[in-house]
Amino acid sequence: MIQSGKQKLLFSFIALLVLSCGNSFAQRTGPGWVWQNPTPQGNPLYSIHFAADKEIGYAVGSDNTVLRTVDGGFRWVRQNIPFSDVPFSSVFVKDKNIAYIVGARASIFMTDDGGKEWKRIAVDVKDHFSSIKFAPAQPNVGWITGTYGRIMKTLDGGMTWNAQATGTSEQLLNVDIRDELHAVAVGLGGVVLTTIDGGESWKLSNTCSGAIVSDAAYISTRQIVAAGFDGCVAISQDSGETWTRINIFSRADLLSLAFADESNGSMTDSNGMVWLTGDGGSTWLPFNVRTNPRLVSVYFADRFTGWAVGENGLIVRSDDGGFSWQRLSEGGREDINDLVFLNDEIGLAVGSRGRIWLTNDAGRAWVPVFSGTLSNLNSAFFFDGDRGWAVGDSGTILRTINGGASWGKGISGSTEDLISVNFVSDKIGFAVGASGTILRTESAGAYWQPLESGTNFWLEDVKFFDDKTGVVVGDRGTILRTTDGGSSWTKIKTNLKENLYSLAFYDEKNGFAVGSSGVTLRTSDGGMTWQDQESVSRFNLFAVQAFGPAAAIAVGELGTILITEDAGKTWAVQPSITSKVLQAIVYRGGSKVWVAGRGGTMIKRTESLSPRTVSLPKGPPILKSAPPRAKPKPRTPLVTITDDGDIPFATPRKKP
Repeated sequence: MIQSGKQKLLFSFIALLVLSCGNSFAQRTGPGWVWQNPTPQGNPLYSIHFAADKEIGYAVGSDNTVLRTVDGGFRWVRQNIPFSDVPFSSVFVKDKNIAYIVGARASIFMTDDGGKEWKRIAVDVKDHFSSIKFAPAQPNVGWITGTYGRIMKTLDGGMTWNAQATGTSEQLLNVDIRDELHAVAVGLGGVVLTTIDGGESWKLSNTCSGAIVSDAAYISTRQIVAAGFDGCVAISQDSGETWTRINIFSRADLLSLAFADESNGSMTDSNGMVWLTGDGGSTWLPFNVRTNPRLVSVYFADRFTGWAVGENGLIVRSDDGGFSWQRLSEGGREDINDLVFLNDEIGLAVGSRGRIWLTNDAGRAWVPVFSGTLSNLNSAFFFDGDRGWAVGDSGTILRTINGGASWGKGISGSTEDLISVNFVSDKIGFAVGASGTILRTESAGAYWQPLESGTNFWLEDVKFFDDKTGVVVGDRGTILRTTDGGSSWTKIKTNLKENLYSLAFYDEKNGFAVGSSGVTLRTSDGGMTWQDQESVSRFNLFAVQAFGPAAAIAVGELGTILITEDAGKTWAVQPSITSKVLQAIVYRGGSKVWVAGRGGTMIKRTESLSPRTVSLPKGPPILKSAPPRAKPKPRTPLVTITDDGDIPFATPRKKP
């Protein structure tokens, strides 16, 4: 698990549209995984476009993601793009059969049979491509933009592409086309390029005073609207020769721009607002979209019907010109910080803003539960099928005695963020968190007492073997061990400067710890000494589970999934289907693998991860005086959540 009290990775528009222009792309197309949440998938989407019939459409995004719909977006099917493993940045749909997509590593793919087969179009450049458009009335004429000022043009419908000189080396983010002569391209450094001679020459303007210009659109042959960061909106009335700034009274970063006709247009911004104009861009009014999602691409097929896409796989639709939006993708998008499965079917997840979800069918459906808090929940632990606990920010502690169907609050006596919780019986438990916080309870979590840890570093995870012996890991390589129930703690020397985020033991002797920069540690003596292992990854690892004395699986940044079966001497990278930050892992052998993380990410294996028989880690000891443990059973939330606060879900319109 990862503490939610720490600063989270910020949303980066440049990372989305410039496509991580470093040259590192991890493998994301490995078979054997399925999205359980969100659906149809949860990778960021960067572009959406529809055919003239408003039924056939495509959305593209990171991790080789291409989605197709034939009913206006109410149902989406993932497309298989052969011999590709890149983020796709832009899509253009010519008609019900023909569509083009572009992305990193000079990727251009086209289909002429409605997505049944995709063919790669070779070009003699190596740039990352960011946008593709074709002229509305001349479908053989098109342009592509990319990194280092790259512009490519086609005159044969996209079968061949030729580079054009632009006079800039800035990364270009978007392009729009009026006809075979008129085009506009925009990008970093405030660059706006316009041509009136088919790209033989390009005029360079600094329309937004150096701020990123994210999108532009033609209203007529002479009138162009451009939008960018710091609330920059500008209009040209002379095909790009001169520009006039429009004051929208906002400094928000504008992400995308689209016009349905000469009067009606829309923009999206980084604060989750949609801006509308009815006078050709001279005035704009902001409209709130519930949950304030960051929509990075918007497209309107006519004055009323439009779609937009953004982070966490979100797809929305408007049928009233952008005044209101409905959700086409399903599932929550709150971060999942921890994950627990009581058997192969019954599980629970906790996350940001007090979210708790239950599943009774191995994750095929996740049901929200009323938690009574809006604090981030960072960790959960179940002693048996009935009794469980969750801890979170600002000293939040929740308890359940019915398998998670309802929750009550415990009194922690602390305002520090709590990151991890562990119980050794139905009464005795421990929690750790910020500023060296360690708490102990002997009342089943109703009341907690602070313990002296001897450190002010954040403590990230805790595991106890019995009511006396336990281990804690934390920031700056902190490892603490106690043999007296937490009354005193011994600091274990590691010579590490990296943070340790997660700890897992298979039994009382063998365990693993993982942390920042891919650090992995192993112990074979119950945590008294630790060996630094060589990891194949330098990405932060946020969760680990031991599934044998010498075997463990770890997850972390950029969709990283690592597995070892030789006590950490070697770690093998497992193919994934996402580059999202992964923060929780449950492995019960074979294909019973669940991984969860940021943006509501929940993926599950459909094929065996390992051919060997996996033995589950030993659970907490049963003390002699403890009552028998309750077996897991299906649960139904006692309080039904009728409105989860998300964007309303769209329902298909009935055809007359």
